[in-house]
Amino acid sequence: MYINSFEDRIDRIDWQPSAVPTRKMIDSMLGSRQPRQPRSAVLSLAGALTGLVIGVGLKGMVLPGSPWGPGTGLAGAAGGSLALAGLAVSALAALFAAAKGKRAPRLMQFASMNLLMIMMVLWS
Repeated sequence: MYINSFEDRIDRIDWQPSAVPTRKMIDSMLGSRQPRQPRSAVLSLAGALTGLVIGVGLKGMVLPGSPWGPGTGLAGAAGGSLALAGLAVSALAALFAAAKGKRAPRLMQFASMNLLMIMMVLWS
C-alpha cells in the first residue's frame, strides 16, 4: 500500500513556501467555489403568471363560448396565434434552460414554473 505524505503531495504540485501564495494555488482554491445565485420569488411568480395567461389562451381556443374560440373570426385567429406562439416560446425556453441549466439557473426557474402552470391550466 502506498501512502502519500504531506511532503509528497507538496512536491507533486511544485509548491515552494513563500509569504505570498502562488497564482495557481489561489486559482485552484477559488475555482472550486461557484458563485451563489439566490433564487428569486419574482422569477417564479413571473413564470406562473405568464404560464397562466398562455394556458388560458390555449384553453380558450377550444371553448365555443370564449371570445377567441372557434368561429370567432379574426379575434380567434389573433388570440389563437398568440397563444400558440407563447407555447412555442415557452417550450424553446425550457429546452434551452435544460441544455444550459448550470449557466442559466434563473431561466430554468422561470421556464419550469411557466410550463408547469400551462400544463395545470390545460389539465383542469
